[in-house]
Amino acid sequence: MRTPRFAVLTVAMTVLIGLSAVPAASAAPDSEVRQVSGALRGAAAVAAAGDAADAFRDATTLRRQSAQNMTAAAAQLHNWWGVFPSATWTGMTATHTLNPNFRLSNAADYLYSPTMKPPHGSCIEVVTVHTRTYAQVWAWNWCGPGAPAVTMNINSTFLAKYATTVNGRQAYTVRIRQTNAATNTWTATLYNYSTAAWDTMYTSSGTDRSGWQQGWDMFEFYSNTNPAGRTYICDDIAAAGVAFEGSSITVLSGSTWIPAGTGNSTWMPSASPNPSAYKCPALSFNILHANDNWLVHE
Repeated sequence: MRTPRFAVLTVAMTVLIGLSAVPAASAAPDSEVRQVSGALRGAAAVAAAGDAADAFRDATTLRRQSAQNMTAAAAQLHNWWGVFPSATWTGMTATHTLNPNFRLSNAADYLYSPTMKPPHGSCIEVVTVHTRTYAQVWAWNWCGPGAPAVTMNINSTFLAKYATTVNGRQAYTVRIRQTNAATNTWTATLYNYSTAAWDTMYTSSGTDRSGWQQGWDMFEFYSNTNPAGRTYICDDIAAAGVAFEGSSITVLSGSTWIPAGTGNSTWMPSASPNPSAYKCPALSFNILHANDNWLVHE
């Protein structure tokens, strides 16, 4: 991995969100008894994810190697940017952009954005995935074989229950928290806007095998380079005019949800990465509010 150079960060004011758009993260646990609708589980989830699951597993290894200044050869460019909460917190929530019709042009490219995993040995990462053929939301089990335990297509069924509008874009809200410290059990839930309740997506316990103590909420991709020297994903984002945003990012301190901020999280690989490191000169990395709201677009 190359080390991104610093560039000037475009900082914008946070757009105010209606109170009904983002639910309270502290909804009572008994509101989680309902299971999410339209989910594939187990072997069916792995099959639905396809090759994007293998690339995602490798992405975490490569990111760890880069953080440790190790060299990893790869045919594709793998890069990322986002906020990484410190290891203390036992849960995270975020509202993530949905781009249900966005598809990639290159069959070997994969976009994982936004994607969120809490720190403190969380067993679960909830990932928004785009490939050439689908847009999905996964619950990835880091305390198991390292695979998607749940996949959900971002279709009309998903949108009817879990989508809202935030800052002019469709979005969904995810919460992952530790529900049993003794067994390191974690539960991922999605907020159902049609019922005003949290629906359980997945529960897992055991030992986190991701190799990371920090958590994250970020933009991440694998992409090949086109003849013009840009990543295919770069041109795909520009052509579609899509943006990727993580907003209302909070961490769980005891029983209190607090916004991600400068005292409990950091930006990686830097607060202001150089777009050239992504082979995408027009890619813009914006901290809309430190550190609980970010936006990537062209």
